[in-house]
Amino acid sequence: MLINSSTKITILVDNIILSSSPANLLAEHGFSALIETDRETFLYDTGSSGLALLNNAHRLKKDLKEVDAIILSHNHSDHTGGLLTLLDYLRKDIKIYAHKSIFKKTFSSKTKKTTFIGMPFAKDMLESLGADFVFLESPTKIKENILLSYQIDASNNFEITDQKLLKLDTNTHLVPDTFEEDMSIYFKSNDKLSVLTGCAHKGVINIIEQGKRLTECKKLDAVIGGSHLGSASKEQQDQTIDALKILDPERVGFVHCTGLQMISRCANELKEKFVFSGVGSTFEV
Repeated sequence: MLINSSTKITILVDNIILSSSPANLLAEHGFSALIETDRETFLYDTGSSGLALLNNAHRLKKDLKEVDAIILSHNHSDHTGGLLTLLDYLRKDIKIYAHKSIFKKTFSSKTKKTTFIGMPFAKDMLESLGADFVFLESPTKIKENILLSYQIDASNNFEITDQKLLKLDTNTHLVPDTFEEDMSIYFKSNDKLSVLTGCAHKGVINIIEQGKRLTECKKLDAVIGGSHLGSASKEQQDQTIDALKILDPERVGFVHCTGLQMISRCANELKEKFVFSGVGSTFEV
C-alpha cells in the first residue's frame, strides 16, 4: 500500500534503461507504465511485444495479475503490440479503456515504403482472451483523482501532428492522422496537476492545458511520458520548450519518442526540473 494515498507510476517499457536500473531489464521501442493507487492498479499501454513488459514487471517485482484495468493511449503498435501476450498471461476478463478509433488503420511514410503501424490484433481476437473494451465518449474519471483525457483540443497554433503518420479515411485514402484517439492521464493532488502521456501526438502543451481546464488545477507537478518532440520541427521544439518554461512544472520526465537528442536538450534547458527516466523509473504524484 502506498504511503499517504499517493499514486505511484513505474515505467515498465521504454527505449532506454538507465545505468542505475536493476539488472536484467529489457529495453524495447515502445512504452508502458504501471499506475498503483491505494486500492487499484492500472496499466497504461503495453509496449511493442509483451516480452519486455512481462520480463520487466517480474524483475521490478510488479504483479501484472493484480492490474484492474488497461488504458490505451493510442493505436500504434509500439503501445498496443503487447496486448495479446499480456491477455494470454492474465487469463482473466479485464476492462480496456480506449477511444472508439483505437482499431483504425494507421501507417507511417517515414521510409520509402509506407508501413502499417496500427493495432496489430483484431478486436474479436482480443475479446476472446478476456478484453472488455470500454470506449470513452468524454473525459472519464477512473478514480476520484485520476482522469482520462478523451480527445485533446488545440490550445495553440504551433503543435502540429506528424504529417508522415497516416490513417485510412472513409474513402480508404491515406491522409495525415488526426490522432483523435490520443489519450493521456491526469492526476490531481492538492490542487496540483500531473500528466502522463503515451506519445503526446496532439502536443504536450495542448494536453497540459486541457488537463488544467478539466481539473481546475493552477499548478503543474509532473509531466511524464513520450512527447514526440524528436521528429517535430525545430520551431515546434523551441516553442514547446518555451511554453514548458512558462507552465513551470516541478518535474519533467520525457521518454520514448522524445529521442535522445531532445531528451538532452530538455535536460539542458529545464535544468534541475528534468528527470532522466527509463525502464524502472518511478514517480509519485
